[in-house]
Amino acid sequence: MPFIKKTDGKFTTEDKVKMFQQMGSVGAVIALVFVVLIESGVAGEHADLAEFGLTAMIVVLAVSLIGSMYFKRKL
Repeated sequence: MPFIKKTDGKFTTEDKVKMFQQMGSVGAVIALVFVVLIESGVAGEHADLAEFGLTAMIVVLAVSLIGSMYFKRKL
């Protein structure tokens, strides 16, 4: 599903909100995968790398929340 509705290629505010919400959804799913890998012990010797990835996904969730709230305020 394309986010750009206009032929001039500019994003509307609704499109930006949708993108931030989708980014948050994907970040939440990936964070859940990292938690399962860490807690089940599947990560094994790469647990530090999985924890680093989990931290990165938490940052993605925070950025998507802030971005979504910012553009929702402009609506």
